[in-house]
Amino acid sequence: MRPFRLLLEHPVYWSLNRRNVTRAFALGLLIAFIPAPVHLPTGVLLALLLRLNIPAVLAGTLLTNPVTAAPIFVAAYVLGCTLLGLPARPITFEMSWEWWSTALAPIWKPLLLGCLVLGASASIAGYIALGALWHASLVLKYHRRKGGGARGASDDEEK
Repeated sequence: MRPFRLLLEHPVYWSLNRRNVTRAFALGLLIAFIPAPVHLPTGVLLALLLRLNIPAVLAGTLLTNPVTAAPIFVAAYVLGCTLLGLPARPITFEMSWEWWSTALAPIWKPLLLGCLVLGASASIAGYIALGALWHASLVLKYHRRKGGGARGASDDEEK
């Protein structure tokens, strides 16, 4: 990452404001549904291009991990088959070039369609949920400050 040191030092990639972080997290969720192990480099590259918070993009991409990858991609394949009106075939995955070159051919269209639909849905839901949580935390902080200030003033009046 040394060649990108000056670029990565720019504060926009590390700033914690609601607009930047929610967009970055939503992008990370979308990237998480790419059916290939390119999530982290793709996330960093798109964060740099779109000037988004890098840690939030990477946090979103972590939805797909060794534990969740299989259920996510099987669900995407089944959803894609349903949307295309195709029968879902049983999938046996093995990490070999032969599987990637032969078994992927009949399932790639429904898999990619399902990944696109699930990724877009997760991205929109994550954007809305994180934005709502962020807003709620700001409202709670405001009310605590306002309530604490009002109590403090009434305590002073009683003395």
